[in-house]
Amino acid sequence: MTLSSHSLKKGLRTLLTATALTMLLQTAAAPIANMASAAPAAETKVTSASSSTIYKSFQSMLYKKNGLPAADRYLESKISQVTPYHATLMVMQLENARIKALNAMTDRMLVPNVQDQMLKIYKWKDSFTQLMYRTKDNTLRNLLQQARDSGYRLTMIEGSLYPIMDYAAFDKYTAYVNKDIKQYIQIMEVETSNISTEDGGLMIGYQEMLNRALNQEQFLNDYPKSNRKQQVQMLMNEYTFYTFYGLDNTPLFDYDTNVMDANAQKGYKAVLQRNSSKNSAFLKKLNAFMEVVAESRYEQTKAVENWLELNVPRSEFWNQ
Repeated sequence: MTLSSHSLKKGLRTLLTATALTMLLQTAAAPIANMASAAPAAETKVTSASSSTIYKSFQSMLYKKNGLPAADRYLESKISQVTPYHATLMVMQLENARIKALNAMTDRMLVPNVQDQMLKIYKWKDSFTQLMYRTKDNTLRNLLQQARDSGYRLTMIEGSLYPIMDYAAFDKYTAYVNKDIKQYIQIMEVETSNISTEDGGLMIGYQEMLNRALNQEQFLNDYPKSNRKQQVQMLMNEYTFYTFYGLDNTPLFDYDTNVMDANAQKGYKAVLQRNSSKNSAFLKKLNAFMEVVAESRYEQTKAVENWLELNVPRSEFWNQ
């Protein structure tokens, strides 16, 4: 018995709504029209006092209604004038605020009339900007612009159009933040630019799946005290489950024959051959798993099931 599609899509829902984050802030400030975003003078001296002043101004925008676009523009214009501590803190707070506001934005776009209008003009892989230029409805255009400027991107999931976090929008800040947050943004950008699962099925290749898990494991090893450890650990847990159990609509072992998926076999072997398992607990476990599976002629025998229950028990994933 596998986990339900609802449970397996929890990782996707986390990326769409991210309700599991532990440091969400209040929703943010009203946009300031025509705010300049020009880079500050290179000779500007960064002091603790001036950095704190910028930080407080940023927060005053972030905590007002509909202020994500203005806060983002302000941060872009000022981030080179603050300390790495304040830069990191503001970028994390911006992420938190975007996540907090995403539920409301999603609800607004899932209104049947809004969905109908969007779907009528939508073309594959359209962005918010492309839809803005295509629609003749000013109300819809304003909604699409707000979504884009609030740090979201458009994606289709199971026939509906959703706003999701656009982590590429954080790229402009990675040169100023601490190393762990830079790597965290890169991990999340990969997740949201190419969603891994949909409707209980795996949407990426097996080698890509394992490589993502390895990057997540590396982050956890490199930054055990990172503020974003919990979020990456959640992803790692999801990918671990996908690796050893598959998904409802992409089972690791065929439901009828109990034989391991041929592409999974090839992908797992290729990653194991290409990477040393010396410093990777994930690869060590995968290598041991493949040895047991090979002894069982790549069938889901009792020996394979017993190994999984002992080393990767399903009970570890039920409450995620």
